[in-house]
Amino acid sequence: MAFKFEQTGTVAVENGSLFVNGSGTAWLTDYPGVALNIDGLSYPVAAITSQTTLTLAKPYPGATASGLAYTFMPLQPDNYGLAKDVNYLLQNGGVQVGKSAYDLAVEGGFVGTEAEWLASLAGSDGTDAQVQMQSVVDLTQFAGQTAGSTGIFMIVPVGAGDPGVTLTQSAEVVIPTGSTNAGIGLWARTTASGLALVLGLTNVPVPQPGGGDDIDLSGSATFYSEFNAITPLGIELIGTPTSLTLSRAFTDSQLKIRRKTETGITTPATAQWVTGSSGSPYAVTGDAVASTMTLSKAGEGTTGYQNGHLVLGKNSYLKSPALGLEFASSSDVTTTQTPASIRMSFKGTVPRGGALIGRVQDWDTGYVGHQVHWSNSIIQFKIDREGGGSATILSDDLFDLNDAPHLIESEWVNDPNGPGGTVTFFVDGEQFGAPKATEYKPRISPAADYQVNATVGNTSDSVEGMEVEYIGLSLGRDGVSTSYSEIADGVITVDDLRNLVVDATGVNTQQPEYVLSYIANGSQRFDLTIVVGEMVLPAGRPYKAVLQDWSTGSGVDVGELIMTRPAAQNCRFEDSTLFGAQGAWTEVLPQGEVPVIDGIRYGCEGIRQGNYVMFQFVYSQDVASSPFGDPTGLNTYMRPHKWLVYDNTGTLLQRIEKPNGEPLNATSTKPIWEGSYDGRSIPQITSSNRWYPHGTVRSSVVYRNGNPPAYDQQFIYDNVPVYDQRVPFDSHTGYSVNGFDLRIYAGSAGNDGQSNGFANWKLMPWGWGQYDYESIKAWAAATKDPYTNLYTDLAATPNAALWLEYTPFNTMGRSSIVGPGGTRSDRQIMAEVVQRYARDVTATRAHDGKALADIALDYLTGYASDPFNAVSNGKLTPLYRGNARRNIVLRQHYYGYGEASVAAESAFYVQVGRLSEWTTSRNPLRCNTPGSGATADRPYFGGFEVDEAHAHQFPHWGSLMFQSPEFAMIGVNFSDQTRLYSNEILASSWDTYNFAAREKAWKFAHAALQWKTASTNSTRLYSRAEIMDWVTFDFETFYEQWYASTPGFLNPPTNIMSGGSVDGKLAVMAAAARFGPCNHSENDGVGCSEFQLGYWLSALHIAAKVGFLDALKAQSTKCEAIVNWLLAMHRKHIVGRINDGLLINSAGSEYLINYWSNETIIAAGGDVASLPQNHAGVVAAQSVHAPSWDKYDDGGTLSSRDGQAMDANLAGAAILLDIGMTGSDLEAAAATSETLFQQKLAEELARGTASAGSEWFKYHQSTNNRPYKP
Repeated sequence: MAFKFEQTGTVAVENGSLFVNGSGTAWLTDYPGVALNIDGLSYPVAAITSQTTLTLAKPYPGATASGLAYTFMPLQPDNYGLAKDVNYLLQNGGVQVGKSAYDLAVEGGFVGTEAEWLASLAGSDGTDAQVQMQSVVDLTQFAGQTAGSTGIFMIVPVGAGDPGVTLTQSAEVVIPTGSTNAGIGLWARTTASGLALVLGLTNVPVPQPGGGDDIDLSGSATFYSEFNAITPLGIELIGTPTSLTLSRAFTDSQLKIRRKTETGITTPATAQWVTGSSGSPYAVTGDAVASTMTLSKAGEGTTGYQNGHLVLGKNSYLKSPALGLEFASSSDVTTTQTPASIRMSFKGTVPRGGALIGRVQDWDTGYVGHQVHWSNSIIQFKIDREGGGSATILSDDLFDLNDAPHLIESEWVNDPNGPGGTVTFFVDGEQFGAPKATEYKPRISPAADYQVNATVGNTSDSVEGMEVEYIGLSLGRDGVSTSYSEIADGVITVDDLRNLVVDATGVNTQQPEYVLSYIANGSQRFDLTIVVGEMVLPAGRPYKAVLQDWSTGSGVDVGELIMTRPAAQNCRFEDSTLFGAQGAWTEVLPQGEVPVIDGIRYGCEGIRQGNYVMFQFVYSQDVASSPFGDPTGLNTYMRPHKWLVYDNTGTLLQRIEKPNGEPLNATSTKPIWEGSYDGRSIPQITSSNRWYPHGTVRSSVVYRNGNPPAYDQQFIYDNVPVYDQRVPFDSHTGYSVNGFDLRIYAGSAGNDGQSNGFANWKLMPWGWGQYDYESIKAWAAATKDPYTNLYTDLAATPNAALWLEYTPFNTMGRSSIVGPGGTRSDRQIMAEVVQRYARDVTATRAHDGKALADIALDYLTGYASDPFNAVSNGKLTPLYRGNARRNIVLRQHYYGYGEASVAAESAFYVQVGRLSEWTTSRNPLRCNTPGSGATADRPYFGGFEVDEAHAHQFPHWGSLMFQSPEFAMIGVNFSDQTRLYSNEILASSWDTYNFAAREKAWKFAHAALQWKTASTNSTRLYSRAEIMDWVTFDFETFYEQWYASTPGFLNPPTNIMSGGSVDGKLAVMAAAARFGPCNHSENDGVGCSEFQLGYWLSALHIAAKVGFLDALKAQSTKCEAIVNWLLAMHRKHIVGRINDGLLINSAGSEYLINYWSNETIIAAGGDVASLPQNHAGVVAAQSVHAPSWDKYDDGGTLSSRDGQAMDANLAGAAILLDIGMTGSDLEAAAATSETLFQQKLAEELARGTASAGSEWFKYHQSTNNRPYKP
C-alpha cells in the first residue's frame, strides 16, 4: 500500500519567523526528521511543538500568508506512520477519541470502579501473566540498525499449552523463569536447499539437562567393603535390646565377619636435638614433636663451641617453641594432661656445682625437669602440677657426673591406678637404682617448652661452661592396639554388634551379595546386604564428577572423580527421634587421587541415601598442614572451572556453573567488585556490571540430584523451637537490617561500618541478575506487602548485588565478618528465614509471594559457601575429633594475632583482622599484601572471619527440617570456628562472667545442636560422647573454679574489694546472687547487656527443646548443679526486671543497665549489704529514673528502648515457663510482658499500613517472641 503523506488542514506562515501555525491539523508532537513543503519548496522542521504548531530550523524566507496547502515529508516515512498510528491507539483506545478503555467497558455493561475493572483483567491462573496475549519485541534493542532502515518487530503468542498446529519440523528454546534481560530473535536466510528460519536467545545459558528420579529415601542400603581391607560395618542401635542374635546365610570361606577388639597401649615417640658448629637454631629429628620445634640459643650470656658441640655460658640457655604436646585432659586437676611416660635426655659435659640439664614447663600449669645436684653425684628430678602438688626426687648417690661427657636421663612413668608414678634414672644407658615413687603426676600442657640451663627464661641458676652434644625427649602416648577375632552365630552383645567388621584381606575381585542378619529382642529382624567390591549404581544416578579447566576460555577435562568409595556406611543420627525418622546414609569419596592445580586440591565428598545424592565439591590447599598453616604467598583462588556430573552410562546430569553458564571463578567478574558507588557507598550495580562471588580454598559447592524431602509441620513443631510471630511489620525500616560483604561493600560508618538495608531477606531478589541498582527500586515499590514502610529506594538498593537462590559460592549477603557480626537477620539462635519457615512451612514472603520453603532450604545450603570447610589429610573432618581439647587456634582474626605460643601448623589462619588494618584503599577494596592477600584485589579467603562473639551461624537446623545430615555437617564448620577462637563455654581462668556473655551463649548453642545431630560412625559429625566430653569438662571445671569455691557463686562474698580496688570477679559473684547474669567493667561497674542475656536464654531454651539440657544434667551432679543455676540466674533477671525493675534507667544505651557503679561500691567500702539488693532497690537508688518502661533518660534526652534487649525481656518469662520453670512471680512477669507487648502492637497498628513498625519493633526478630503452642 502506498505511503500517505500528511496534508490535513492548512498552515499560516510569516516572513522571517520560525513559527508556523496549523489550522485543522493533527500533527504528531515531538516527531523529529520532518520537512515542511509549500509550493514545491521544502523547509526543515526543528520541532513539532503541538498538533497545530511547529518550529522551523531557519526563519521562513517567503511571503507572509495563511490558508496554504502543505505537505509533510518525513525522512523515515515508515517510522513516522507507525509512530502516529501507535500514538492514536494510545490516546484513543483504538475506538473513539476521548473515551478510555474503562469508559468503553462501562458502556459495555461493566459495573464497578476503575480499579476493580483493572483487577478483572488479570489472567485466570494469576501466574506470570499466562493468558492468551501477544508480546511485541523490538529487535533493534539487541542489534544495530542502519540509518534509514525500518524497525524489526516480532509478535510472540504466549499461552498455556501448545497451539493446535501440527509441526513437521520444530525447535524449542527456553527463557528461564525470572529472566529480566533475555532476548529472542527470529530471522531468515537462504541456503542451497531452501529458506532457513533461525530462532535463538540472547543472555540465556544453555539449559541444564532435565529428568531424574523423584527423591526416595526408603529402601535398604547395600554395604560395600573395599578390596583387600578390613571395613567396620558400623551398626548402631538406639536403646539396649534385651537380646541379640547373629546369623548369616553364607560360610566363612565366602565372606569373613570378624569382631574387632581394641586394647589400650602406650606408643613411644622420640625427639632429639644435636648441637654443632652449624649454629642455632638446631633442628629436631624424630616423631615426638613437629619439625618446626627447633632448639635455639637464648639469653644474654655468651656461647662457644668445643669438640664440635655448643658450650653454654652463664646467662645463656637453649629454648624451644611451645612444643604442642597433647595428653588426655579432663576436669580432674590431679590427672589431667598426664603423659603415659616422659624421658628427658642430656648428652654432654656438666661443670661442677650442679646444672639445669632440661625442663619441660608451662608457667602456672606444670612441669617436669631434671638437673645435676650440687653434690655432683646425684640426679635431681622435679615435677609440678597446677591443682595438684610438686615434688623433688633424688637419685641414689652415683659417681662424679662432672667434667666428663655423660648421657644423663630421667624417665617418669605414670601409675594409672595411683596418685603418682615412678621415676627411674639412667647414666650412659645403664639404670641406676630402683624406680622411685612420686606423690604427684606432672602436668604437661601444649604451651610447655623445653629449656636447658634455665627455667622459664630465668637464668639465675645457670652455669658457665656447659657443653651440650644433644638433648633428647621420649614420650609415651596413650594408644590403641586393634585385633580381630572370629565370632560365631548365636547370642551376641551390643558391643559385639557394634564392633563387627568385614575382613576382605586377600580379596581382589568383585564378590556376590551376602546377607548378614541380627535379631533384636527375639523378634525384630534386621538384614544387611554386603558386597565386597565396587559400588553398583543404576543408570540415571549420579556416579562421577568431571572437572573442566576453563582458564583458556574453553573447557578442558582435567580430572574425573568417581564417587563410589565409601568413607562411612550405616551412618545414623544417635538421637532416637532422628534415628527413626531418617534412614541410614553412606558417605562417599572419590576413587583414587583428586586433581591438584596451582597448589589447590579440587576434591569432592558425598552422601548417598536411598536414591538421594549430594556431592559437596571442596577446595583445599595441597599442604601437609591443611587446613592449618600460614597461607602467605600461596594461591588461594581456583582457576575458572566447571564440574560436570554424569551417571555410569555417560549421560550428563548437570553442569555446576554460574547461573549465566559461565565457569565458576570466571574472569568476566573480579573477586572484588569494581564500579561506581552512590553517596552512601552502595555499589551501583548495572546490567553490564554485575557481581558474582569467586570461591577460594576452604569454600565448597553443593550439588544435589533433587531437594532433600522436608519433614512435615507437626514433626517440626515437636522437635524444633518455634516462636509466635505476631508482628507482620517487624524490621520494616530501611535500617532494621544491616551488614556488608567486603567483596561488594566495605562499609560506610567508620572503619568497620555497615550498610543499612544490606542483606534484608524481605526484599532481596530471588535469582542472580534479576535487578540492578535502578530497577530494584521499582520492584521494591511494587510490593505486595500491605505494610510498606520498608520498601524504599534506600532499603532496596543495597540488595541489588545480592540474591537468595542457592548458586555456587553464594552466601546470600550473610557476610560472616566479625566487625558487624553478619547481617542482623542472622544475629539470633536461628536465622530469620529458617525460623519463619519452621513456624509455617506453607508461608510465603510478603513482598512477592515467594515460598519460604524455597528460601529456607537455599539459605541453609548457602552456608556451605563460607571458607570454613576444613580438609585434614584429604578429608573433611571435624577439627576436634578424638580430642575435645586439641591445641589448635585461630590466627590473624578480628581481635588480633591469636595465641602466639601455638605453632603455625596448628593455627587456622583467616588473615582478616580489623578492616582499618586490613585495607589499603576502598571502593574498590584493596587489602594489604602479602599478609591479607597474595595481591591487593584477591584477599586470601575473601574476607571471611567468625569469632565467638558473632558465631551465630547455625545451619544444623536444616537437618531437623529436611531429611539429610548435610546441614549438620556444614554446621560443624561454624561450630569449630568458634571453638578455635576459644575452646571454653563457662570455664575460664581469667573471668567469672561468661554466663552473661553472648560469645559463650553461641558456643553453648553450637554444643546443643551438635549433640542433637551427632553420629557415632559418620566421618563428618561428632559423636555425642565427644560433645559431652567437651561440655562436661567445661561445666565441671567451672563448678570447681567459680561455683562451689569459696568465695564463689554458691558462696558469694560479703565484701567485693581487694587491695583498695573493686575486684571484678568478686563483684560478679555477689551481684549474680541478687540480679542474675551480670558482668563488671572498669568504667561502669556491675551491670549487664540485656540483649546478650537474651541470647543466653535463647540458647538455654533451644537446648531444652532438643533434649540437651536433660542429657547434660544426667552427666554428673556437678553438671546438673550448673544447668539448674543457669536457669535460676535467668529467672532472677526476668522476674526482677519485669516485676520490679521496668523503670531502671539504661546506662547510655537501650540494652545496658547498671546495678552497682564502681563509685557506689567504693563509697560502701565494698560492703555488699550496703548496696542495692534487688531490681527494686536499683530503681530506688538511681537519681534519674526511666520516665516509662519503653523509654530511658540519656542525659536529659528521652530515647526509645525498642530493640533486641527489650524484645528478649518481654519474651523471657514465656520462654522460662516453656522450659519448665514455675512460680506465681514468673507467671505474673509473663502476664505483664504480654500486656506491654500488646500495647506496642496496638500503637503501631494505629499508625496505618504505611507507617506501622516505624517507632517500635524496628529490630524485632522471630526468636525474641513467646514460644508458639499449636
